[in-house]
Amino acid sequence: MQYTLFIQGSPFSSKACHSAYRFAQALLNSTQHSIEGVFFYEDSVLIANALMQPPRDEANISILWQELAKQHSINLYVCIAAALRRGVINESEMVRHELTQHSLAEGFQLEGLGTLVHLINNSHKTITFR
Repeated sequence: MQYTLFIQGSPFSSKACHSAYRFAQALLNSTQHSIEGVFFYEDSVLIANALMQPPRDEANISILWQELAKQHSINLYVCIAAALRRGVINESEMVRHELTQHSLAEGFQLEGLGTLVHLINNSHKTITFR
């Protein structure tokens, strides 16, 4: 079965990103399931901030997602409108908005809501984490 994960909750004030990560791990441990893509929306886009530094006694959820995505060839999509609003910017948006630096972490890509629609249409199930 093909899944899309739709994450909305902040990596700091909710467990949405952590719960989705554990769910993804469980799916990928099964040979019957795969992940079409992961779409971060609203405050969950903060996970893609390369400048984020959690306390040393906490797991860095951004790095965990990056490693999982790389290991299993999963695309990590970040809503471009929500990301720009929160200062998560890639190199092309940096140039477009005449900024001096970008902050999008490796392994994440900025996309519009059309990508979410595409993911949902190509999946058997979409699971939302708030």
